[in-house]
Amino acid sequence: MNWISRQFPTRVIALMPVAIAINIVLGYTVQTVLKLPIYLDSIGTILVGVLAGPIAGALTGILSNIIWQYAPGIGGGSIGPFAVTAGVIGLLAGLWGYLGVYRPRPETGTRLYASAALAILIIALLAWRMYTIPAYGASGSGYPAWVYGAIIVIGIIAAIVVGAVVLVRKDAAGAWVAVAGALTGVVAAIVSAPIAAYLFEGVTGSGTDLIVAALRQGGADVMNASLGQGLFSDPIDKTITSFVVFLVLMSLSPRLIARFPLGERTVGDRTR
Repeated sequence: MNWISRQFPTRVIALMPVAIAINIVLGYTVQTVLKLPIYLDSIGTILVGVLAGPIAGALTGILSNIIWQYAPGIGGGSIGPFAVTAGVIGLLAGLWGYLGVYRPRPETGTRLYASAALAILIIALLAWRMYTIPAYGASGSGYPAWVYGAIIVIGIIAAIVVGAVVLVRKDAAGAWVAVAGALTGVVAAIVSAPIAAYLFEGVTGSGTDLIVAALRQGGADVMNASLGQGLFSDPIDKTITSFVVFLVLMSLSPRLIARFPLGERTVGDRTR
């Protein structure tokens, strides 16, 4: 019990409502308003998990979905049951926090360039998987043409930013963050698939429904179509989300970060 209670000091309890608000506002905007085939509803969850631990991260994710489900004006729909997935994302973020994935890793020379190349490659491959979905170019899909272009823009910007941060800051941690984000996305896809398939027949009301429809038209059953959609959308989404959290942490004072339960594992030698 002490291990759990240590994850909830006053500063973490104060951070959680802010993190939940970030999750809901960004998630609703991206999924419901813009209907992009990604989510961006886990930034707050991953931030809390990395700074405080897996239980705090999981609770932030679960509460985000439950509050979102019943929020006046934007609630309803299918977001509530995916609290299970949000909780798993928070658990993994806490694991990455314990492992020090977000800790600065100064490098130079070949290792630095290799780290930048690895991070860019991960982003590019995941974005390419999204770009090559034929359904985005199909007429009568019901989605605006700019959605297709948005995938390209998101992938290019993400790859450039990730590579630039690694090279400019001479910090190989960006590659570790990209790997952790991609792994989180794969796990999230596996957890989400049965929820989407059995509770909603694969139709959740977000921009990812188009991918499910395309896979079903190709002959996949609802379970495999839901899993396939998750494996298209979740890895790139969680990689981008994880790197956003990485940028946020780099912009904060090391002494402030160090006050959180896992802060010392995140800042490394930056407080010295």
